[in-house]
Amino acid sequence: MNISCRVTYFGYLFLFFLGVTGCARKTSTSTGQYFLGTSTFKGNKVISDSDLDALIPQRPNSRFLSLPIFPKVGIYQFGELFYKKEEKQRKVIEVTQNYQKESRLHENNIRQLEKIQRRYAKKLARAQKRVDEGNFWMRVLGEAPVYYIQSEVVKNAEKMQKYLYNNGFFQNTVTYKNDTTFKRIQVKYLINENRPTILDNINYQVRNQMIDSLLKSSSKDAMLISKKRYDGDAFEEERVRIETLLRNQGYFGFSRQNVTFLINDTITKPKTDSLFRTVDVNVKVSLPAKEKNPVPYSIESVRFEVLPPAGLPDSLFRKDTVYSQGIQYIFADKKFAPRILDTKIVVRPGQLYSQKNERDTQRQLSLTDQFRFVNYSFDSTGHNLKVHYQAIPLEKYQVSADVGLNVIQLQGAPGPFANLSYKIRNVFHGLENFEANLRAGIELVPGFVENGGIYKSQEIGLNTSLTFPRLLIPFRSFRNTSAKYNPRTQIGLGYNYVERPEYTRTNVKVAMSYSWQPTVKTLWTLSFIDLNILNTTKIQPAFQNLLNELFEQGNNLKYSFNKSFVSDVNLTFVHNTNSIIGPQKNAHYFRASMESGGTSLNVLPGQEKWIRNVFGDTLQFYKYLRATIDYRRYWPTGRRSSFIARVNTGAIYSYGNSKVPPYEKYFFAGGSNSLRAWLPRRLGPGSAAPRITSNNLSIEAPGDFLLEGNLEWRGHLAKFFGDINYALFIDAGNVWSLNKSAPEAQKLKADTFVKEIAVGTGFGIRYDLSFFILRFDFGTKVYDPYTSKFVLDKLEFSKLFNRRQENFLNVNLGVGYPF
Repeated sequence: MNISCRVTYFGYLFLFFLGVTGCARKTSTSTGQYFLGTSTFKGNKVISDSDLDALIPQRPNSRFLSLPIFPKVGIYQFGELFYKKEEKQRKVIEVTQNYQKESRLHENNIRQLEKIQRRYAKKLARAQKRVDEGNFWMRVLGEAPVYYIQSEVVKNAEKMQKYLYNNGFFQNTVTYKNDTTFKRIQVKYLINENRPTILDNINYQVRNQMIDSLLKSSSKDAMLISKKRYDGDAFEEERVRIETLLRNQGYFGFSRQNVTFLINDTITKPKTDSLFRTVDVNVKVSLPAKEKNPVPYSIESVRFEVLPPAGLPDSLFRKDTVYSQGIQYIFADKKFAPRILDTKIVVRPGQLYSQKNERDTQRQLSLTDQFRFVNYSFDSTGHNLKVHYQAIPLEKYQVSADVGLNVIQLQGAPGPFANLSYKIRNVFHGLENFEANLRAGIELVPGFVENGGIYKSQEIGLNTSLTFPRLLIPFRSFRNTSAKYNPRTQIGLGYNYVERPEYTRTNVKVAMSYSWQPTVKTLWTLSFIDLNILNTTKIQPAFQNLLNELFEQGNNLKYSFNKSFVSDVNLTFVHNTNSIIGPQKNAHYFRASMESGGTSLNVLPGQEKWIRNVFGDTLQFYKYLRATIDYRRYWPTGRRSSFIARVNTGAIYSYGNSKVPPYEKYFFAGGSNSLRAWLPRRLGPGSAAPRITSNNLSIEAPGDFLLEGNLEWRGHLAKFFGDINYALFIDAGNVWSLNKSAPEAQKLKADTFVKEIAVGTGFGIRYDLSFFILRFDFGTKVYDPYTSKFVLDKLEFSKLFNRRQENFLNVNLGVGYPF
């Protein structure tokens, strides 16, 4: 037996030992407790299993291959053998005392105190974590045992009853039944919903005429709707709606507690009582106890204070006070331009109080990436408010670095890369940010023109950007109007160098873009300037011959290696209702982009001659129009499952002298974010045959028109130091050529369009570590437009990963979700 086999067998033996240990230790005790098994639900017809399951806080321990073996419990109990909590508590006390001692030694050195605080904050957090969660075996590798406790099951049943009642099932019953299997107790909850309750008449009772008129004018936004099922959440949402409405109109003292409901459930309607019962709702909007005739509040004064770094006393700093636009600014340690802060603070003296303005100000200040946190408070005198904002700034300088491996399909071997980022905040004291990113990487790649060789490819790039928290435009009125929409202007300059055996290529990029967010869910981006100068300083003759050969077949890759000048103007709109954190919700994502290349050449035709004089007569120019649309829909189907549909399409039209777009602007199909049964960028165009070089390397297949769709079901598989999720998917689509001179098989034609839509299917495994998602998708072809036939039956299990087969299992490696 070789060493690797011995290690494997030892690992299985150790895992089995831990599993048996985790299964046996507790069940042999005098308490006779059993492990908690899975929970199931029976009888519920309207309320979903996932909604009921979310009410259960206890989760069973993870098992090995669904067997009654609990390896992570065994690891946890192994860690308990040498864990001493008192010792860890003494360590917390020791770290605290050392922090206090060292702080006293440097109490007059502000910068040193900041460093000490950051260092000890991390130490104290680690020490406290060991007290709360145990040692490495318990905290990281293990899992505390979860036992069946009948009182908890009773509480769960009561929660379900209340939840059903809250959702209109007033006469529901919930019982439970236990099933013992292999020292585990599985709980089956028996649900009887009975008839639902429907809202009938909804009446509002308001004593104040002004408030009554506000409610009537906004009745279309009411959360309580007649003929809808009774929903307790809707009542709370109506409270919040009324509170928000009135507070935005200046009623600072009004709160949701002033809204009460009276339910009349004595109504009888013989015709429908067997199907559902009806209730009337009276919504009573009371006035604050101290105000018989409430008057809207006004803003008397606004103060914005930049505090010292966290943990440092005010006495160490000299404060500067500045007044601008009626706002008092107080700065300690770091200064910011009041005229820029004015555009972020929408709460103004003399205005009526508005909850929306209050929160928009906090949001705008937080989005500047200048402050660690922003808090606010109010002092009231009569019906006047004094507003006080307080902010602690982030560090001015920030350096970060990361290293990793480039893993790209079709290439010979992964190669290392390194990133170094440097950020300077508040560069000119106007909330500007400067960032520089240096990236270098080496890959081992197969040569395109040499047989059987693996060669080194190296890349180095430097990208810099300067971001302003406003739109740098000459139109003052629009600049002021957009100030509340988180506007940004970004100016960028970049350089990229790539050296391969076949060629050496450089790219100099200059860009300027504007972005603004009218709402939290929408984003507009206008790339006003995007200039690229591409230059190939060295090219191998054999590789040039290959490019010429591909050009004759309809592939325009050769233009990428000409000295080129690429300029474009790009407008992008994004609407996204997905939540950044938390569980998947019913949401959608829409992205549309319009791009015009060579626009400046049309407006100022004389600049082409000037550019040629500077960079040479051989410079190639491009003129094109490009549009893309990407739409995604998300439906949650359970607590940890969802169904996603996506449609992605785009087209490009080239005009001018070259009649071709830059190669990077073409569309491609295939790969981990496209049709996963095909190799990246190798599908199509149309029904064209795959392009293969003399040394059996496939060549990319660009197209002028793209249409693809994806359906994906995502669910939870297991938990092992993170969530292991699965996916089942179907992909369909292709790219086509719109060029009249392209071969017939590549052209988009109505009579062959449907026959040239490729279809693939497969499954995926996603390892979710919260901060990082590693994705493996395995795709296989169902219908191949090249052969115009279904090829799923051509998949040979003995040659699953052989790419020379007519059909094979294509492995896609990615980071994050595909869409």
